[in-house]
Amino acid sequence: MAPAIARTTQLLLSALIFLSAEALALSMDVGMLTQVQGAVTLAGEKESGKAAPAFTKVRAGDKLTLSQGARLQLVYFDGGRQETWQGSGQLEVGTSESKSATLKPEVKQLPDILVKQLVKSPSPDVKNRAGMIMMRAIATPQDIKAFEDNYAAMRKEMAPTDFTPELYLLSGLFEHKEYQRIKEVLADLNAKHPDNSDVKAMAEHYGRVTDIALSKKK
Repeated sequence: MAPAIARTTQLLLSALIFLSAEALALSMDVGMLTQVQGAVTLAGEKESGKAAPAFTKVRAGDKLTLSQGARLQLVYFDGGRQETWQGSGQLEVGTSESKSATLKPEVKQLPDILVKQLVKSPSPDVKNRAGMIMMRAIATPQDIKAFEDNYAAMRKEMAPTDFTPELYLLSGLFEHKEYQRIKEVLADLNAKHPDNSDVKAMAEHYGRVTDIALSKKK
């Protein structure tokens, strides 16, 4: 092969690899909404104006629109950046942070162990992913104790109104099919925070996906 042709071929291969990586990045979930209060809508590649409840997973390029008085918390899987956005406006999801022309977020860094577990959280559309539920691992007592211990340590370090540690615990319990323990955790949260909207969202979401998982076992 002539040097010029070889060089051209190499450049074309490099361009294809780059474009493939770009396409893959755009098709992957890069983060999750861990809290949503008020009206928030999502506009992505395949949908526009869709309501975005808590636990919605987002991709690079997605646009989130907050109505007046709305608030959302977004955690990025790559790097553990947690953004809290509030007020009326729009933001665009990136690969590791968001951008907005009118709003500014509060930013916090989450522990790596917490973020790795949040990646495994079931999405609101989990009913369409039944196979994923059935493939989850059976936990050992040591696994559960590790989750409980990690949760207890996180709970001590975070504010009482920040329920990210509970998201870690619930995601781990769901991953290991500890459905009865999930019900116990939700009951305890509801008893301690009966009027908290974030707790209500967690209880609704994990109550629903747990019921779906249990129905698949029958």
